[in-house]
Amino acid sequence: MNQYLCPVLLSLGLVWGGGEQGLQATAWASPGTDVFQAFTQHIGAQIGKDKQEFAIADSCTVYFYQLWNKKARPEVERIHFSPLSRTGLNLDCGKLFPEGLEQAREAFGNMQQRLSLSLTFYQMALVGDGDDNEEYSAHEIHDLLDAFRLPFQEGRPLGGYMKVLMGVFDSVRRDVEFKFLMDGIQVLMNKGYRFTEADQQALNLELK
Repeated sequence: MNQYLCPVLLSLGLVWGGGEQGLQATAWASPGTDVFQAFTQHIGAQIGKDKQEFAIADSCTVYFYQLWNKKARPEVERIHFSPLSRTGLNLDCGKLFPEGLEQAREAFGNMQQRLSLSLTFYQMALVGDGDDNEEYSAHEIHDLLDAFRLPFQEGRPLGGYMKVLMGVFDSVRRDVEFKFLMDGIQVLMNKGYRFTEADQQALNLELK
């Protein structure tokens, strides 16, 4: 399955006018929309942090590799050495990773794994919106909870599941439970959910 994302922002009043603006505002205020937006934006915020941490670890790993390679060269050449990390990020890799290359490499591998998990989880959140209307119906929330092995309580306001879903993401990411996540995606797939072109476009934007 592909990996990419982005919360889709609809601009009020730019497309519809007059009474239609009221209808648009009502749609955005619906509990199912609130849950979808909160859930995807929560994951998206973590993806942003993961990308930054990944870039830092990647840049410092390159820095330490280049520094290591320079050690065998004449002292005069070291004066002209300009770390690759400085071209994109203003980093002090020596302070960030006092243990040097191995610590940076370990951080790189760890952040690569966590970023991949966050992106895959975001993909699942998009797939859970089966009709791509940027809103979770009661049925869709029921299926998402089932995929996470959690109960759905009939009659409970949909907004009440907002923190439940965000909590699942936080827990799965903290423990890096890839198998649990992939098993959940398979549950949705077995019920007929699919990764659509709209989902792909949203995911593509998240990776920019």
